[in-house]
Amino acid sequence: MGNKAEEGRAYNNLGIVWRCQGDVEKAIDYHNLQLNIAREMRDKAGEGSAYGNLGSDFFALGDLKKSVEYHMLHLKIAEEVDDTIGKGCAYSNLGIAFFSFGDFIKAEYYHKLHLNIAKEMGDKAGEGCAYSNLGCASHARGDFTKAIEYHNLDLKIAKQLHDKAGEGGAYGNLGHAFHCLGDYKGAIDTNKFFLEIAKEVGDKAGEGKAYDNLGNAFRGLGDFKKAIHYHNLRLSLAKENNDKIGLGHAYGNLGNAFRSLGDFKNAIDYYKLHLEIAQEVGDKAGEGRAYGNLGFAFYSLGDLKHRHAKRARVIFL
Repeated sequence: MGNKAEEGRAYNNLGIVWRCQGDVEKAIDYHNLQLNIAREMRDKAGEGSAYGNLGSDFFALGDLKKSVEYHMLHLKIAEEVDDTIGKGCAYSNLGIAFFSFGDFIKAEYYHKLHLNIAKEMGDKAGEGCAYSNLGCASHARGDFTKAIEYHNLDLKIAKQLHDKAGEGGAYGNLGHAFHCLGDYKGAIDTNKFFLEIAKEVGDKAGEGKAYDNLGNAFRGLGDFKKAIHYHNLRLSLAKENNDKIGLGHAYGNLGNAFRSLGDFKNAIDYYKLHLEIAQEVGDKAGEGRAYGNLGFAFYSLGDLKHRHAKRARVIFL
């Protein structure tokens, strides 16, 4: 019996390792082995854990329907055996899955249940995570004021826990919400904190996102030179880290900033670079934006014969 229990734990751990390394199929194989042993031993808690792992595996695969099914099975067992921690994990994972489905009302519902459990257990990290997720769900519903309220609660907890990465994430989320409210000064202030922390903890992805956000906020304020400055910093960082997605973002944002300055020739050059990268990495949404931006730039130059300008003219009219 002891050996079987150890074997089950080993399958659990191996599955998690393979998922973290990006081999989700192997993770699923190991977590199914974990599930079989838990059933054989009539270990309900272990069975629930395996369902939770499989839910996370299928989420990583992009199979949201199966992810929800497995997290629901985890929740059912957690309720049967009165596993409060398991219930909290299942609620959180279901909220994340429904968010990815675009069902923000259900996402909020499950994140509120997770929040209640985190508070009940005195789990400050879990509470902060729930506030962050609730902020993102409120943001997605267009309630930016409520999103700011939740992200501020997340920020407060991250500071209490001396969680620098969490603090940076909260500042980034706050910056995004302020930007959507049209409060560009608030967006700049919070994104500067986000940038400072990202540099401090060596978070290159966060640093790049902060440069993006700062550039867009300064553009919103009409300070196009500062916008260009931050987008160039993003560009340099992306080149340094061979980050193709980051390069595309930087080129697109630089195009937008030059277009706002009325410098359509430079804007076109950057939009062409964005298009090239989007095609290279298979980013269809980015490719569409680049084509649209090129069209509007050519249209603004008065080059109505250009194929992109014709497309933009149809959209514009």
